[in-house]
Amino acid sequence: MINCPVCKLKFIPRTFYPDEAIFSTHDGKKLSGFNGYISSKTVKPPEVILSSWITYCPSCNYILRFVKEIVRKEKIVTQNSSPSDVSEKYNSYYYGFPYGDYSQHLREIITKVKNKIENELQDLNFSIWENLYAIDDNFKFLVRFFANLENYCNSKLGMVNDKNMANKIKKLNLSKEIEIPMLQLNNIKDGIVKGDYELSLDDKENINNILVVFVLHLIKKHIQPLIDKKQLEKGYKFIKFEDFELQIKSYLGNYLYTNFNNDPSSNKQIRLFLSDLYKEIDAE
Repeated sequence: MINCPVCKLKFIPRTFYPDEAIFSTHDGKKLSGFNGYISSKTVKPPEVILSSWITYCPSCNYILRFVKEIVRKEKIVTQNSSPSDVSEKYNSYYYGFPYGDYSQHLREIITKVKNKIENELQDLNFSIWENLYAIDDNFKFLVRFFANLENYCNSKLGMVNDKNMANKIKKLNLSKEIEIPMLQLNNIKDGIVKGDYELSLDDKENINNILVVFVLHLIKKHIQPLIDKKQLEKGYKFIKFEDFELQIKSYLGNYLYTNFNNDPSSNKQIRLFLSDLYKEIDAE
């Protein structure tokens, strides 16, 4: 954070702006000035010496200037082979610069939260649910699904001594939209084992839907505490929650679409889940 010398506000700058720069040319001369890009064909792009960076206080608009003594020169990475065509902005701050801006601060926080989510998913052994999509046979899928569910209830709910799967499902406190189909599918699985049941088209549709529906429930239950708005405000009051929400939805969306996107119904379920994720948080 930076302390404004005028109004004393502590803040994280939205960004730093290059005030002036000195470039080296092909013939060894120096050019000064800065417009955000190198566009002149006479500029040699490997090095630039910045004269100063500026930012402003969001409360009183006082301009703060940071002089070149605390900025180091750095190699510039071009986007293509042409030395006269550099499309990358100078928005990464040079070695020795002691401050970061809002985007860097947000990126650090998102990285920390992502790591927490990944650790939670690893602790839940989420891969066992992801791997179910590789099973094409409906009966084998049901057997594996309920075996995974039994292990989950035993480890997370302490139900090792209760062998009744219906009791385990009810103990999960699922919504009726999830609980009823799961109870029905458990009965169907038992009927197939006994050899007196054949799957209907509705049964097959429920089987196709149940994995994503239950996985989204698990994510809500175990991941939502990590991305809760109130918890975020306690530790990261300088971050706009809308920016955090956008990044988290993008991250979770990429994860879900990669691992649970085998049909249009999954697509729809995932979109609705991401759309409602923070609406549900605000309503609680």
